Amino acid sequence: MRVRYLAPVLFVLCACYQSVPVELSRVQPGAKLRVSLTDAGADSLARYLGPGVETIDGKLVSTTESGVSMSVTQVSMRSGQDQFWKGETVVIPRSALGTVQARKVNKPKSLLLAGVLVVALASLRIGGVIGGNSSANGSNGPGGPR
Repeated sequence: MRVRYLAPVLFVLCACYQSVPVELSRVQPGAKLRVSLTDAGADSLARYLGPGVETIDGKLVSTTESGVSMSVTQVSMRSGQDQFWKGETVVIPRSALGTVQARKVNKPKSLLLAGVLVVALASLRIGGVIGGNSSANGSNGPGGPR
């Protein structure tokens, strides 16, 4: 595989993300969200999520006046432990919501990281570590050893 084809792949794989506050009224279903719960909200949802839940990560399914429906992928506890879910749907009452954040690509950091990786790959290529150098495999050209 050629190095120039790796650059777009590396950019996608090494994108840097950040969480930014959003208004629920502006978020479309399918958006990746991180929701922090109020203390009272964590207590009221303990029977569904487990005790001591601090944040919920997942995709927005729908919003109503009474609550938010999410396909949950991760629950973070106040103890620092994370529990991974398989997309189970949970309805979170609006009264339980603390802050709502959306996951966005941080373009400047992602471009910087991708640039560093491309430069590193290019310098490996120039240095002969990646491909190209036929003397490394023991042959002396098209006719073999003489």
